[in-house]
Amino acid sequence: MPEAGSVSATTSPRANPSSSPGVAGSPAPGRVLGYAFNSGDQSVTRFDAVSRQPLDTRPLGATVRWLSTEQRFWDGQYIWTYDYPDDTVQAIAIDPRAMAIARTIRTGGRGPAHSLVLTPDLKSAWVNVAGEDYLAVLDVASGQIAAQVKTGKFP
Repeated sequence: MPEAGSVSATTSPRANPSSSPGVAGSPAPGRVLGYAFNSGDQSVTRFDAVSRQPLDTRPLGATVRWLSTEQRFWDGQYIWTYDYPDDTVQAIAIDPRAMAIARTIRTGGRGPAHSLVLTPDLKSAWVNVAGEDYLAVLDVASGQIAAQVKTGKFP
């Protein structure tokens, strides 16, 4: 398996009805899946979490650097995290069914960034914009920056 940046596990969304269970790339209903975000080639590998066998790998086009059970990143539809291509921090929402980026919210601030967390009501996301010493508060529904909270150096 390629270099992994972050790993997450979830119960399989509905399986594709046109595919048969157990075939690579076709998760069976109720199967526990894991997602390995490969930072080296900006891809994501889906695997069976019980057997630890890879199912498929797809290009993602983003580097997922950090997901943790200590932070809220799942909103019931998307895996929320961050990236900073060209040194510009942005929030990204990954659709685990499509294994693709579904939404991007740009902060306009310079990176790096180190973490993104959803609020308990799942309406906002907070991401640190370390290159400019603030936290960006993002309105998830509108995709807009709701606020900037100034911090000390390099949050």
